[in-house]
Amino acid sequence: MYDVVIIGGGPCGLSTGLALQEKGLSYVIIEKEAIVNSIVNCPLHMTFYSTSDRLEIGNIPFLSQDVRPTRTELLKYYRLVTERQELAIKCYQKVNAITKNTASFTVHAEDRNYNSIAYEAKNIVIATGIFDTPRQLGVTGENLLKVSHYYKEGHLYYGQHVTVVGGKNSAIEAAIDLYRNGAHVTLVHRGETVLEGIKPSLLLDMRNLLKKGNIDFYPNSSIAAIDETTIQIHSSEGTVTLPNDFVFSLIGYQPNISLLQSIGIQTDFSSLVPSFNPETYESNIKNVFLSGVVTGGITNRVYIEDGRFHGLKIAEEIAQRLSVVPSKY
Repeated sequence: MYDVVIIGGGPCGLSTGLALQEKGLSYVIIEKEAIVNSIVNCPLHMTFYSTSDRLEIGNIPFLSQDVRPTRTELLKYYRLVTERQELAIKCYQKVNAITKNTASFTVHAEDRNYNSIAYEAKNIVIATGIFDTPRQLGVTGENLLKVSHYYKEGHLYYGQHVTVVGGKNSAIEAAIDLYRNGAHVTLVHRGETVLEGIKPSLLLDMRNLLKKGNIDFYPNSSIAAIDETTIQIHSSEGTVTLPNDFVFSLIGYQPNISLLQSIGIQTDFSSLVPSFNPETYESNIKNVFLSGVVTGGITNRVYIEDGRFHGLKIAEEIAQRLSVVPSKY
């Protein structure tokens, strides 16, 4: 019997574990893949827009070579925090269900060998983020192997016809990197422009590439269908069919609604923001708390920068309820 089971081993899940540990509460973090897996899925050579001090957890300093850290530096930092603070985390265990008992919860997990593992706890913290559940285009051919919702690097796509769908930072970064690696890039966006609301570091490059016609841009457009060799686009000029080898659908992500709803957590229909108390981060289900990016639904208003502090309030609330005397680590 744990005081708390945390579902999700991202930065906000780790931060919650550190806060619980500081309060002397027993806990375990269950992560279905590697720690901070959302960062693992970022482009290999990505530099984050957030400064290193705003990505720190547990008051443990994070010093990067430049003001804004790279993916490699950030992964190393979170590994070091996990190791040095001896965080209790179980990786590569997927949570399939949560059941409510009389005075506790049972979290049903499964490891890579399909062995069932059950964890019992007085409280649950869901820190699953949103990046494991990409939003879907809802078109024929979306399930083809050439379609991906994550972008790693451009070298593999040299000389290939690649379509990028989306208009935010991740899509723009992918389109620029693909062009620089020799791909024939088409960018499809439902909005009128991609030059608003993106990182300043991307703006000049993207403006120049579009002006010179280095990237084919279809504004006010959407994907109609995808097959093995072509892609169809609903554009302002009608339906256009283009040769296509690969598609990156980078239109955003959303919380794992099925897990939340399975235990009765209410979510807003349009924003997918779950119901919770902003003072304690307790959901509408007693003793079930929400931490990190999952609290923002699809609004893109919650990031690591602010989500890393949720665990402090959660730990304080649970410690008071359990009347735990803090212990030093």
